[in-house]
Amino acid sequence: MKFPSMILRALGGFILAAALSAESYSQEGKPNILVIVADDLGYADIGVHGGKVVPTPNIDALAASGVRCTNGYVTAPYCSPSRAGFLTGKSQTRFGHEFNPHVGDEAKLGLPLDQRTIANVLHDAGYATALFGKWHQGFDAAHHPQSRGFDAFTGFLVGGHNFLLHKDADPEFGSAHSHNMIYRGRELLHIDGYTTDLFTDEALGFMNRSTTKPWFIYLAYNAVHTPLEIADKLKDRIPADVTDPNRRGYLSLLLGLDDDIGRITAELKTKHPNTLVFFFSDNGGSGRKPFFAYNTGINTPLRGDKGQTLEGGIRVPFFVSWSGKLPAGKTYDQPVSAMDILPTTCAITAAKQPDGVEGVNLLPYLKGEVSTPPHDMLAWRFGPQKAIRQGNWKLVDVRDMEAKSESGWQLYDLSTDIGEEHNLAASKPELVAKLSKAWEEWNAKNIAPQWHGSPHEDPTAPQKPAAKAGKAKKK
Repeated sequence: MKFPSMILRALGGFILAAALSAESYSQEGKPNILVIVADDLGYADIGVHGGKVVPTPNIDALAASGVRCTNGYVTAPYCSPSRAGFLTGKSQTRFGHEFNPHVGDEAKLGLPLDQRTIANVLHDAGYATALFGKWHQGFDAAHHPQSRGFDAFTGFLVGGHNFLLHKDADPEFGSAHSHNMIYRGRELLHIDGYTTDLFTDEALGFMNRSTTKPWFIYLAYNAVHTPLEIADKLKDRIPADVTDPNRRGYLSLLLGLDDDIGRITAELKTKHPNTLVFFFSDNGGSGRKPFFAYNTGINTPLRGDKGQTLEGGIRVPFFVSWSGKLPAGKTYDQPVSAMDILPTTCAITAAKQPDGVEGVNLLPYLKGEVSTPPHDMLAWRFGPQKAIRQGNWKLVDVRDMEAKSESGWQLYDLSTDIGEEHNLAASKPELVAKLSKAWEEWNAKNIAPQWHGSPHEDPTAPQKPAAKAGKAKKK
């Protein structure tokens, strides 16, 4: 049977229009959304924050392409609870996710199942959703990324993983660290490679396969977390005058991270310009021996490290870029939080915001349309440590095992003392009372930790050795 020419022309036009629509979806429709998270990145190790030991031109260029938030915070000073805060748009202490989910009943460990994630809400709004890299929100089937709103997943389920992959190695699983246990979906992969490159490859592939829907990608690199493994291709780029093997390993991971962010941003520029990009670290660098996956990260001029509610544990590199929609080369100095990412994406995608979200839509603030601060205050609880920031005032109770400091409130004016060196608590008791009362009111809405694991109630105590890794378990 021959089709009349009019029908053929109409059919051809329909096919062409559909193809053009698919090709230009991210250009004319809802924006793509990319969230890049580094792991334990030292605040001072990137060029845009004064780092000079190794160049980070691609991270610096990403910062320059949009708004660099100079007071960007995460909701916890270490891995899993920080990510839970970003994923839900609220403080993780509201639902008991205060510590890393390492020890206990697998069915209860991880992001509680009654919490909706940014992937859930964007999936329901018509987005193709994917996670590539580190999950660390539970490792049984119900807590798997593909049970929490992500269509696609390639990565690992726990807190740490080796970088140099060997397809013939026996995979090993530990609740804190796995070895050669990269999954694609729910199936274990047996591959050679380098995780930073692998996660980048997977993200680029997903971007370019998603032609009929806008996409959301959570690109959660394990760089620059331990183990501090050096890929052969990066050895010659580590400065010869750096002799500490730990520091050399860290710098190699940073070089690899910067290279792959360059690959990502080049692809966005040429093929996916309508993409809202967030970049942050899940917490500060880990520069204290022997605590918290020591990686030599430097947080200067901030005081403290990963695992502390001092600025070095919770203030992180934080950039927001959206070509043509946000100004380039701008800094924004009011405090913002990783929990703002979910409500920001809901505002621009018409996704339904979950109940209880505490973050705010940042776009009016970053565009200069609103001059008031996004948050009246930000607060933290991490075991016995606590902190609150209101304006430039920071009240913090931190357990610093190195300094053998006593517990108790310390008060700092961050406008003049970013390094938290001059405790003003004794001279301003009324302000201490006001801020501590505000913290208590905020804390009254938190619940008890749903598990403790390692570290236990005192996160500054030395961690117990991780359980001996076992054979791989299918998740």
